[in-house]
Amino acid sequence: MLEALTYSAQLWKHFAMSWQMALEYLRTLVWPAVVLALGFTFRKQLASLFGRVESVETPLGTVAFEKQADAVAQEAAEIGSEMASELAAAETVHPEVEDAETPEIPSRELQQIARPQYSGSDFSDLFELAETETTAAVMAAWREVERALKAAAAKHGVARVSPESLYNIGLLSGELARSVEDLRSLRNRVVQEGDILLTKSGARSYITAAQSIVEALELAQDSRFQALQYERSVFRAMGRAGLRAEPGYRDDEFDAYGETPTGTKVAVEVRFRRRGALQMRDIEKLVSKLSSLSENVLVVTNAPLPEKVREFNRTYDAQPRFEVVQWQGDEDTALLARAIGRLSG
Repeated sequence: MLEALTYSAQLWKHFAMSWQMALEYLRTLVWPAVVLALGFTFRKQLASLFGRVESVETPLGTVAFEKQADAVAQEAAEIGSEMASELAAAETVHPEVEDAETPEIPSRELQQIARPQYSGSDFSDLFELAETETTAAVMAAWREVERALKAAAAKHGVARVSPESLYNIGLLSGELARSVEDLRSLRNRVVQEGDILLTKSGARSYITAAQSIVEALELAQDSRFQALQYERSVFRAMGRAGLRAEPGYRDDEFDAYGETPTGTKVAVEVRFRRRGALQMRDIEKLVSKLSSLSENVLVVTNAPLPEKVREFNRTYDAQPRFEVVQWQGDEDTALLARAIGRLSG
């Protein structure tokens, strides 16, 4: 009997311990189960909350914004520096290029070309604003870019203000147009997506990019730079029209010299005008050089040809031959080809 009672006591003790262990296991597992159940029940709300926490607290959006703004600033600055260098080099090669609309630049002023100053806005105010109001500073910087684009479009008679429209008239290079679009995209991220913790350094990078773009746009509107771009376009068009020319560095100071497929040598003079027609006095100055030339002469201009110049084209019948043609773009290359053909014949 005693043995039976002892066995029963041991069995009950074992059962109590097992039940206690089971309770401990349940207590251990209950909270993960509750968390999983709650997570499943409120999964949409939690996803939204975690999304907001991630977008606000993670620095990834901020870092990406600042790096992209830095990249745009660097690219725009390089574009502006390259434009200024090209212009300074062109002024050195052709120091006495005569243009009624754009007087010659004294050599002591050439170094100023590298840093054009945008008179329409003081970007230093925006850098100060970025110390306290980063978003407002970015918005203001983009408005300055928009204002510069609108001013350029109005100045050149372009109705639709966009980087593409200014690119189509040759005012913006492809690289500069892309920089403007990149800056617009960054601005849109700040306004629309709301995933940016805009730091002071990020705002400063954006303002720097905007300033570089505005200065490059201002330089692109410089009549001297436009003349340089026009001259390059003319040389490419002449190559397509049958006259491959190289820049000239002779004492008679024509812009280029080339040879037609028939072997006829041609001296080329490019005359760019922002406004007004090519005057007969311009032609007479060039005709005065013919006595020292063996080449025929081709004058290419973007300006309209008045009746006196057209009459000169029709009646001039001396050697060397002399042709004046208006070229404003690829649509006029056929006219350029016909003028080259007449010089070759």
